[in-house]
Amino acid sequence: MFAAIRKKEIKPIEGPKGPWLLIVVLLILLAGAVSYLGERPSSSDNSDKIIPEADSRTPRVYTVSYKSGVFSPTNLRIHAGDTVRFKNESFFGIHMVTDPHPRHDDLPGFDSIADIPQNSYFSFTFSSKGIFGYHNENDPEEGGTIIVR
Repeated sequence: MFAAIRKKEIKPIEGPKGPWLLIVVLLILLAGAVSYLGERPSSSDNSDKIIPEADSRTPRVYTVSYKSGVFSPTNLRIHAGDTVRFKNESFFGIHMVTDPHPRHDDLPGFDSIADIPQNSYFSFTFSSKGIFGYHNENDPEEGGTIIVR
């Protein structure tokens, strides 16, 4: 009676189906592990968050210093809406105007009107994009460039 019961042997999968079946099983396990161990949103995560656009950056204030006949930095790259303060650190007054000399019409409104005394400044907010030259009207060879993106 016991002799009639045969022990079944387990044979490995052979043929072209074997490797593919193993690859599929491994891919399923990998996907499950990534899903389980992947980053989970925290309970404080709010899916209604508003992501600010690139143009909604906070305007900045930059300072260009004038001393011994030189503006520093001579060239400054900013964004539209930023403000530049031209600070006079020399002993003599400076009169800030836009290029070109003598017309001063590159950037309407850019004119300190009078001399800026020592340790004072003239501020200007650049609202439009472009490349704007400026200079000291008291010595037009002393100047620089503001690049507005």
